[in-house]
Amino acid sequence: MIQNKRYEVSMHKNILVDLNIILDVLLERPGYKASQAVLEIQSPIDYTVFVSAHVVTTFAYLLENAKVPKEEIKRNVNWLLQSFSIVATDSGILKSSLKSNIKDYEDAVVEQAAQDCGASVIITRNVKDFSQSAIPAITPEKFISTSGS
Repeated sequence: MIQNKRYEVSMHKNILVDLNIILDVLLERPGYKASQAVLEIQSPIDYTVFVSAHVVTTFAYLLENAKVPKEEIKRNVNWLLQSFSIVATDSGILKSSLKSNIKDYEDAVVEQAAQDCGASVIITRNVKDFSQSAIPAITPEKFISTSGS
């Protein structure tokens, strides 16, 4: 007897990662293992992982304020640029963010960047800050449990 095989059709998804997920891993904050699993997604066939361009400069700024040596900052920024697709934070995104229902402007920029790259979800620790977002926001734990990663 031949059994029918069910094949799941994989749908490519764009996801946008908030800076706090990257900081979870860098600082080994509580829950960092789920955040690390998100950052280690190795299946570009299924996912493209984005960050907003402003995340790169904010990341470098935070490292500078923490007195991280310049060469290490460069190494970390290079890792960020190599590991993620970057959504340009242009005047269109910045202006659209002013019209967002999200109260915090930086979070509104993240939401607009997610819309710009066609993200199906924003992965963040601050889900409540995105309650008015047009793109759903979930924690890394929720993403890992629902994505099968």
